[in-house]
Amino acid sequence: MFKYLMRFIKALNANSHPGDIAHAVALGLLLALVPKGNLLWPFLFILAMFIRMNKGAFFLSFILFSFIVPFADVPVERFGNLVLSLPPLQPVFTQLYQTPFIGLTRFNNTMVAGSFTAGVLAYLPVYLLVRILLSVYRKKLQPLITNSKLYKLFTRIPLIKKITDMSGIGGMHS
Repeated sequence: MFKYLMRFIKALNANSHPGDIAHAVALGLLLALVPKGNLLWPFLFILAMFIRMNKGAFFLSFILFSFIVPFADVPVERFGNLVLSLPPLQPVFTQLYQTPFIGLTRFNNTMVAGSFTAGVLAYLPVYLLVRILLSVYRKKLQPLITNSKLYKLFTRIPLIKKITDMSGIGGMHS
């Protein structure tokens, strides 16, 4: 976990593309929402590993969102029930269920359908929000933090220097 945290901090402060971090956070939320006991989750996880994104931000956001997601179980299940009971989608769900291996994704489960649909619907807003927040952080907050006396004092601590040197985070100490 420490390795992913350091990669995330490095990406925040580096010149890495904000879209890579935003995709990682949005995918982390999607995977945290989807229940793990079906074929859909490993498929999405493997697919996520092939997408160009910041893996540190992905794993960190996945872990953090996994702690929050259980509080959304009831609304997500109700949303899944709503999605699965939509009359125009009934023939689609019937056809999917009769397709080999698709039934193993358990898309017909209200939790799986609700969480996957909620994650897909939340993807774009989360992506845009993270890009905006990252832009604000890099333009306004990062210079304030790195020029503060507390930050300069903190980075003079030998243990912190060693950690930043080992992790490859450049510009963390003066």
